[in-house]
Amino acid sequence: MTAVILAHPAMTRTMPLADAVASACGAGNSAPLLRLWRSVPAGVIGDRDQAELRALLCVVRPLRVEHWREALAGDPAAAVAAALKLSGLDVLDTPHHDVVMSMVLLHALAGSDAARTTLAFVLQRRRYLGEDVESLIASWRKSDRVAIRRASIQALMEALS
Repeated sequence: MTAVILAHPAMTRTMPLADAVASACGAGNSAPLLRLWRSVPAGVIGDRDQAELRALLCVVRPLRVEHWREALAGDPAAAVAAALKLSGLDVLDTPHHDVVMSMVLLHALAGSDAARTTLAFVLQRRRYLGEDVESLIASWRKSDRVAIRRASIQALMEALS
């Protein structure tokens, strides 16, 4: 285990996550960058927010998340796999989950239907926390049922690959 931790590049932060988030998210932002996925509809996230989020995710590497490097390199299947492996109710409101879902958010914004469907699925689970997420889910999910089913199957296939 020690060898794995020491193998990380010196510029990669693994802890504390809160410090990395605080330094990347200025006090003027209304929503912290890592919570955009669960607080802002799809059409509202701008290029600047995406660039800042991408820069933050290049610096922060969550522990015990498989396929992180591949997801960071642009592989939406890796991001979907990481999200689906981390989909338990006990992690829904943690910074660790926010980091992984922020990666899924970037892939969804880049056009991955599987990432959009995964994002909508995870947002549905936030109902267990008492949140009203209907408008967020609607902003990510396509209205065509066939497209939703196809993207769901694609997300599962990507996660299993």
